Amino acid sequence: MSQPLDRRSVLKLAGGTAAATAGGWLWQAAPAGAATSPPSPADAPGALDTVVFGDQGSEAAHGLVAKDSDVLTGGLGQPARVLKPLETPGFFGGTVTVTLACRPTGPTYVTIKLWGGDAGEDLGRLHLLAEGKQVGHYHLGAVDPLDIAGREPRTPGRFYFHTLPLPPELTAGKTSLTLEIRSMGWIPVYAGTPDTYFRALTRPSRGIYRLYTHQQPHFDLGADDLTGSIAGTPVRTTPGREVLDTIDARVAARVRSELNRTSVQGNLDYLDVLARAYDLPYTEAHQNPAVVAQIVQSVDNHYRRHLADPAVIQGNWMGAGIVAQFLLQLKDALISRLDAPLTGEPAVLSNPGFDDGHGYPTGWRGNTWTGSGTATRDATVKRGDGASAKITVPSAGVVGLVPHSRIPIGPGAHTYSAWIRTENVSADGAYLDVLFYDAAGKVIGAEKKVFAAAGTHEWEQVTTSLDTPVGAVAVEMQVRLKGPGTAWFDDLTLTPPAGAGYEPVIRRDAWRRMLLDSREYWRRNRRSYTNQTMIVDLGIYLADRGLEVLGAAEAWGEKRARRYLYEAVGLTPWLGPEDERGTPSRPLGGSYYQVTKKGLTKELGYVGSYGEVQGWLRLIHEVVTVFGGVRDDRLRDHLVKIAKTRGYFHHPALDADGYRTMRLEALTGWRDPLYPGKRVYDQAQSWEGQPMQLAALLKDPDLIAQTRQAIADNQLFSILLEAHNAANSAVVDRNLLSVRRDYEVITTARAGKRLLPMTPGQPDLVFADEENAVVAVKHGDEILYVSLYWRARWGVNRLARIHHLTPDGIERSGTVWQEVEVIGDGRAHTEPDWVNWEFSVGADAPIPPGGFPPPGEPVHQAFAGQKLPLAAAPPDVPASGVGEETPYVGRAAFYRCQYGPYLIAMNTTGNRRYTFTTEGFGPSVNLVTGAQVRDDAKLTVPPQTTIVLRRR
Repeated sequence: MSQPLDRRSVLKLAGGTAAATAGGWLWQAAPAGAATSPPSPADAPGALDTVVFGDQGSEAAHGLVAKDSDVLTGGLGQPARVLKPLETPGFFGGTVTVTLACRPTGPTYVTIKLWGGDAGEDLGRLHLLAEGKQVGHYHLGAVDPLDIAGREPRTPGRFYFHTLPLPPELTAGKTSLTLEIRSMGWIPVYAGTPDTYFRALTRPSRGIYRLYTHQQPHFDLGADDLTGSIAGTPVRTTPGREVLDTIDARVAARVRSELNRTSVQGNLDYLDVLARAYDLPYTEAHQNPAVVAQIVQSVDNHYRRHLADPAVIQGNWMGAGIVAQFLLQLKDALISRLDAPLTGEPAVLSNPGFDDGHGYPTGWRGNTWTGSGTATRDATVKRGDGASAKITVPSAGVVGLVPHSRIPIGPGAHTYSAWIRTENVSADGAYLDVLFYDAAGKVIGAEKKVFAAAGTHEWEQVTTSLDTPVGAVAVEMQVRLKGPGTAWFDDLTLTPPAGAGYEPVIRRDAWRRMLLDSREYWRRNRRSYTNQTMIVDLGIYLADRGLEVLGAAEAWGEKRARRYLYEAVGLTPWLGPEDERGTPSRPLGGSYYQVTKKGLTKELGYVGSYGEVQGWLRLIHEVVTVFGGVRDDRLRDHLVKIAKTRGYFHHPALDADGYRTMRLEALTGWRDPLYPGKRVYDQAQSWEGQPMQLAALLKDPDLIAQTRQAIADNQLFSILLEAHNAANSAVVDRNLLSVRRDYEVITTARAGKRLLPMTPGQPDLVFADEENAVVAVKHGDEILYVSLYWRARWGVNRLARIHHLTPDGIERSGTVWQEVEVIGDGRAHTEPDWVNWEFSVGADAPIPPGGFPPPGEPVHQAFAGQKLPLAAAPPDVPASGVGEETPYVGRAAFYRCQYGPYLIAMNTTGNRRYTFTTEGFGPSVNLVTGAQVRDDAKLTVPPQTTIVLRRR
C-alpha cells in the first residue's frame, strides 16, 4: 500500500548515500564532503584543468594515450583529434585517455568541446569512462554520452559544450583521475537485436577539441578558448512557392495510383489518402465513386485479416479506428453498401457490372496473354447505370480482365453469365472464361469458355451451367477478347443451385464485429504515456462512433465515447485500462492528468519530440468536429492551449545551411536521444502531420501568426520539401495532401501579432510548469531551459538537465547536480550496474534487463550502487515495486538548482511551503516579479510555485 504524505517521510539531500532512520530516510543534499551552502560566484569560476587535443604540449602534460586516432585542424583553425574505426570496423572505435585534475571533496564535472558544424549519424557517439568505469548510459540515461551525432549540425559555425557529472564517490580523496573518451557507432534505439542495435563505426568520429574538469556546473572559459559567434542570421532564399507545385504533383500521382489500383489496399493509411482526397476539389478523387469502392473492398479484406490474426487490430494502437473514420467521412456514400455481402463471400461477385473504378474497374486487373491490346473501364457504353469493361485488340492477341480475388464456391451446378457487346469481332473472339481452383490454387480441369456472336452487335447474354469439379473450392470468371476488334462486358452473374445453403456475411455485421473487437481490446489495454494515450483513446472513440453509424446496439453514443478523448488530452483524470464491465483500474490514481494545467504533456517530466502532439490534436478535432459534426468549444480551446504552450519550447537556432530558424527544445526532453531538435514553428513535420495543419484547422489567430513566422523565415517550404524528399510512404502522402488547402488558409485567415515566445525581440519571460518540473527562461536574447525532474524513472536522482543559449553564440548543455527535498515512502532504489538501458521494442523482444550488453569486455557503471529514494505516490495509487517506473517515484517535492547566473527554486507540491537561502549566490533579480534580492536572503516558495533568480 502507498503511504500517506506525512512529515515523517520528508527526505533532505546531502550526498550519494541513504540511511534508514526512525523518522524515515535521510538523503544528503550535496555530494559527500561538499559544503552545505552553495559555492560563491568567485569560488573557482574557471576550469580545474583543461586538455587541448592536438596540442602536443597539452597532451603530453596530461599523459595522453591515443589509440586509432588522428590529429586534424578543425573549426576556426583549432587543433582536434578524431577517433577512427578499427581496421575491422566494429561498434567500438578509437580511444583517447588523459589524466586531469579533480576535487577531492564535492562535485567534479567533465565538459567536452565539440564543433557544432559536424553532422551525420555515422559519426557515431562519444562516451566517457572515468577510472575505467563508464559514466552514464548509452540510451536515455540521466547521464548520457559525451556526444550523440545527429543528422543535422547542432550549432553551425561555432563550438558547443556538453557537461557530465562524476559520481562523488569516484573522486573522493583524489586530486586527479584518468578519463577515457571512447568512440562507438550509431545506436538506432528501436532495434530488436544486438546486431541491429550496436551499429559499427565506419568513419572517424567528430573532432574532439578540449576536455575540461571543473567544480561548478557552469565554468568560465579561458581567454584563448575560441567559441565562434552568430555573425548574423540571414533568411533562406530557396526553395520557394514552387514546392507547392512539386507537392501537388506528388499528391496527384498518389491519388491517381490509388484510384487505379487493381487489388485491395492492405495499408489503411493509403485508404485515408483517398478518403481525404474525396472532399478536396483539386484532386481526381473528389466525389469519385471509385474511392468508395476501393475503401469497401479493402476494409472487407482488413476484416478477414483481423479474423485470421488478432495482431492486425491489437498491434495497431488505433486498432480499427481508421475504419470508423471512413464511416464518418463517407457516411452518405457508404451507407448503401453496408447491407450487401462482404467482398469475397461464397458465390458473391465483386464489382460484376464494372460500375466501380477509375480507369480500371475496381477489383479487376488487366492481363495480356498474347499480342497486345487494352482493357479499361468505359462509362460511356453500358447496359444501365454505371459502366462496362472495354477490351480492344488492334490486330492479334488475347487480352482480358481478371478479378483480383477468386470466389469461394461449393458443389453442384452453378450458372455463370455475362452480357457482351461487340464491334468487328471474329468468331470465338469475345467470351466469358470460367476457371476452377483447388485449395492449393491450382486449376482443376479445363477452362470453360462461353462465346458471344462474331461481328458487330448490341448486348447479348451468354450463359453456361457448370458442375463444380471435385476438389474445387474457388472459381474465377474472366472476360477476354481474342483477335482484332472491341468488346464490352457488363453485368456478370453467378447463380447457385437451389438449396445451396450459402449464407454470406453481410458487411454491416462484419464491420461491426471488427470495430467492437477493436474498442473492447483497446479500452482494456490503454497506454499511459500521453502521446500513446491520445492514439489509443482516439481509436476507442472512433470505433464507437463507427458502431453508431452501423446502428450497432453495443454503441455507447458519442458523449460517452468522448470521455476517452477528454482523459487523453487532460480535461479529466486519466483512469487507465478497464475491465470487461468498464470499471477503470486507476493505475496512477484517480487524479492523474495526462496534460499539466499549463498545457504540457506528461510522462516523466518535460517531453520533447514525443510531446509535439499537434498532429494528434488536429486529428482529434477533425474526427469530433469536422467528420463527426460535434461542436465542443471546451475541447477546442484546450487543444489550442496545448499547442500554444509548446511554443515556449521552440527556440531560435540556425538550420543546416546557416539560416535562421526555430527548433524544438530536445536537449532537455527526457525521451529525446537525437540533437538538435527539428525545425518547428507552430507544428513539427512528423508522421502525424505537417506544419500548417493544426493552425489551418483551428484558425486560432496566434497559431496562424506562428505559421506565418515560418513563411517569413522562408523555412516552411524547405521543411515541406524535406518531407517530400524523405520518404515515399502513405503517411507522408496523407500529410502532404492538404498542403495546398492549408497554405491558402494560413495566408488568408486573420492572424494575431504574437510570435513564438522565444523569438528574438519578444518580451522576457519565465515559464515554469511545476507538474513537469521544467523551466523555460528568456532574458533578452539569452535562453535557458532546465528540466529539474530529469529521467528519474526509479527514484529521485538529484540530477537536472540544462540547455543554455547566450546572445554571443555560446551554447552549453549537460546534466548537473541539484538540491532536492523528497516526500518519501521509506524505500530506495539501488542504481544497477547497467551501461545500457532496457528499452523494449515489443513484448516478444529478447531484451535482457539493462538492455543488450555491448560487445567486447564487460564494462561497469560508475553510478552503480547509488541509492535513490522513492517519492511517495498519492494514497489512492496502487503499490509499485522498487525498480518499477512510475510518474511518482522520481519526482521531488522541492528543487533548488544553480547554474551560472541562475538560481531556480521550485515547489511541486500542492500543500507545502519551502524556504531556501540565496547565501553565496550574490545579489540577484527575481525574474518573475522583478524584485531585487540580496545575497543572504531567505525566500519562501508557496505550493506549485517557481522562483527564478538571475545574478546581477
